[in-house]
Amino acid sequence: MKRFFFILSLLSAVIITKAAEITGTLPVVYITTTNNAAIDSKEVYVTGTLRIDPLSTGYDALDNTTAQFKGRGNWTWNGFDKKSYRIKLDSKQKVLGMPGNKHWCLMAHADDNLGFLRNKAGFIISEHLGMRWTPRTVPVELVINGKYQGLYFLTEHVRVGSKRVNVTEQEDQATDSVSGGWLVEIDNYWEEGNIELYEGNGQKIMITPKVPEILSDAQRTYLGQQMSGLNNALYGASASTLFGMLNLEEAAKFYLVQEIMEDCESYHGSCYLYKERDRNGQQAQWFFGPVWDFGNAYMRRQETWIYNNPTFAQYWIGQLATWPEFQQAVKEQWWIFYHTQKDSVRTAIMEFANTIESAAQQDAEVWRGTQNYCDNSNYTDVRDRFFRRIDWRIGWLYSQWGEGIRPVTWDIENTQEEPSRERKILRDGQLYIERDGRIYTVQGSLVH
Repeated sequence: MKRFFFILSLLSAVIITKAAEITGTLPVVYITTTNNAAIDSKEVYVTGTLRIDPLSTGYDALDNTTAQFKGRGNWTWNGFDKKSYRIKLDSKQKVLGMPGNKHWCLMAHADDNLGFLRNKAGFIISEHLGMRWTPRTVPVELVINGKYQGLYFLTEHVRVGSKRVNVTEQEDQATDSVSGGWLVEIDNYWEEGNIELYEGNGQKIMITPKVPEILSDAQRTYLGQQMSGLNNALYGASASTLFGMLNLEEAAKFYLVQEIMEDCESYHGSCYLYKERDRNGQQAQWFFGPVWDFGNAYMRRQETWIYNNPTFAQYWIGQLATWPEFQQAVKEQWWIFYHTQKDSVRTAIMEFANTIESAAQQDAEVWRGTQNYCDNSNYTDVRDRFFRRIDWRIGWLYSQWGEGIRPVTWDIENTQEEPSRERKILRDGQLYIERDGRIYTVQGSLVH
């Protein structure tokens, strides 16, 4: 009897080992570290090589390339056995159809129990809304030092560059031209060098400079003044002052992505802003973006705005949402999404889900039973749960915003409609109709 159970256990081990193997449906990333060293630190890089076999996916291969690797993430690094990684190539390389760069991320998305679809869906919505830059990501299977690791997502790291956050790169510790470019993060972790200020409601906000990262006194003074200026403008300046500093359209697009994804941590951490250098005496605006982390999307499932009774503090957005100009900009972006992009977004997410299904099932075999394991093995079920969540959210937003407000500047070539000389507008919180340059109430009475 003991011999029988021993043989049975060996057969089980063989079956599990066989199941957890490369599917052949995605490119395969091979990392080989020097002396097979473990990648177990977020601070210290490990040297090695990176190779990518595209298999039959149509991407170009990447031959063995010298690179450095380290861990990344905060809660996901400490809370999961499946880790995410930073990659720094020795030279710029085009990778899996993405523009050349040295800096990349291998995202595990170990905290996603909705079919690994949260982040990609947020990126797809951002792309369809036309945000200035959305990180590109390609699903892969990962092998580290000969050991299969399951499904990962090779993703562009948020950095300043002509093909990423396209602003002038400002050097660390510069003493002149400190007006830009800037890339900063509204952060939820204290880091040395943070800019700290208090929102009008008393919440402390921490701003982490990303580019430049190490600040001179001049840079620190400038950034502190800019963030305080934005904060003060939100709570009491004129619309021309606030939206002179903050780009209204991109702020509306960024917010709409977060509401569709019901991301309860969207303005709490991994919330980026960037700014170009001032030129010709004209101050450049701050832009929200790019979108990044949707790990907390659809966690609450509450029919309310993301800034109402949030799970995590939602900095600035609750106040920004009180401005009529912002409300109108959001409803214009909602009109564009609802009328021209909703269906194509859904199709794109479904295509992505189909692409990763086999690898997601193999990933489950690798990581089942590990720390905070999220089970995506029944992929049809978790995929359908994701679509029920996003459909529910879009339906609720429709109950609040209806079909939105058609932008007067909307490109008719995209809609195949005749040009309209009428639009809905918000003034002092009230809805009016603008027709041929005149303003009417919704009942038709001329206002002016």
